[in-house]
Amino acid sequence: MIAKKIQAIILAAGKSTRFNTGRTKLIEKICGQEMVLYPIKLFKSMHIPITLVLGYQKELVEQVLIQNCEHEHCHIVYQEAQRGTADAVLCSKPTWHADYILVINGDMPLVTQEIIEKLYATHHEKKAVISFVTSHADPLLGSYGRVIQDKENIKIVEAKEFKGDPTEHCCINAGIYLINRDFLQAHINRIQPSEVAQEFYFTDLIKIASDARHTIATITAPFDQIRGINTFKELWVSEQIKKSELISMWMDRGVRFSIAHNVHIDLDVSIGAGSYIGCGSILLKGTKVGNNCKIEEFSSLDNAIVGDSTTILSHCIIKDSAIGTQATIGPFAHIRNQSMLGDKVIVGNFVEIKQSIIGPDSRMKHLAYIGDTVMGSNVNIGAGTITCNHDGANKHKTTIKDNAYIGSNNTLVAPLMVGKGAFTAAGSVITDNVPDNALGIGRARQINKEGYAEKLRKRRTAQQKNADETPFIPAVKTDKDSSITENS
Repeated sequence: MIAKKIQAIILAAGKSTRFNTGRTKLIEKICGQEMVLYPIKLFKSMHIPITLVLGYQKELVEQVLIQNCEHEHCHIVYQEAQRGTADAVLCSKPTWHADYILVINGDMPLVTQEIIEKLYATHHEKKAVISFVTSHADPLLGSYGRVIQDKENIKIVEAKEFKGDPTEHCCINAGIYLINRDFLQAHINRIQPSEVAQEFYFTDLIKIASDARHTIATITAPFDQIRGINTFKELWVSEQIKKSELISMWMDRGVRFSIAHNVHIDLDVSIGAGSYIGCGSILLKGTKVGNNCKIEEFSSLDNAIVGDSTTILSHCIIKDSAIGTQATIGPFAHIRNQSMLGDKVIVGNFVEIKQSIIGPDSRMKHLAYIGDTVMGSNVNIGAGTITCNHDGANKHKTTIKDNAYIGSNNTLVAPLMVGKGAFTAAGSVITDNVPDNALGIGRARQINKEGYAEKLRKRRTAQQKNADETPFIPAVKTDKDSSITENS
């Protein structure tokens, strides 16, 4: 019912000057999601039509909407000049169609559905012409308008124009309004620019309604749910609140965090029951961790899929890749670029895997680079082995079939195929295909020169003796040089 009565106007046209970055704050991320997407997704989930008012760097905001497939859910209008919140709302007038217009700032990512529903219920119950959300906060917060009320009148004094004692007026305006469309249409053009900032404030409608003795309703919400974001410090605080909500939710679902406040987790992340997340771990957008997994300290998972009962040891980086069940990865492993690792794979210290498919039960325990490779099951990769996938112009693939055994310190020059059950000798440079069950050897024959070491030692001793006997000749000025200096 509420969706049929309300449409939302999201104000997102400001210059974000207090961020001091030169770019709009609306595209800054909170737990992996751009700030402007929070109210959009909230109203989308409530089936409330959305009008988005853009202005400063509108192209950047529109790009975010397109990348996240949210542009189809927003009617976008533009505020060409930054002349205040009332002017921004007026720019959206051609889109007004619902009985009630909900106006909200675009920098409020923590607002909940419960607040919107409570505001609507109160507005409807009291038959108000305008309703808004208030909160109580630290009196010294200077970026919020103050709600001033006596027995007969109520008004909001904007932060720029408030001159009273903040400790006496600690009730703040959250910046969320619900207003009857007919009242909005009749009175928004009456708003005059403020004396101090010369801006058209939407809050002046509160005074207009109060002076006309119309019913005005308010609801109170927790400050942490209506926080606006005008600085990086406020962004940081809001992200800590959102992150704490997410971690608390996953704890309730059976996930243990060793030091919860030192873990970063994004919105679009899932973690299975019985899993452990170590201190300093980073779980970024798109990551899915299975049941009974262990993600050890300081590992970073970005759009990574980790199968059940898999262990990611400390200091690993896994990006845009998938790992099967019961695998062991790390420490200090790097897996990236759509790599796919099968069940029970072992990837050890300082191993990098790029855009490769690794079959189940295969293992590469130390110091290897595997790139553009398709590897079968039960393959062993010796320490120090690399696949040479790039010839300076193009990339080529390496194929290693089931049960192959690659010796230590091998250089596999692609394009290359190592057959089933084949072996390669340690220290080999393999440039030709190795047939099934064959041994590939690609190294020079060893030559031993008897007595060479003793000759080398004697040569070094003689060179050192000559160096010690060479006299030191300092830089001195000759008589000729002196005469030149005297005559000059």
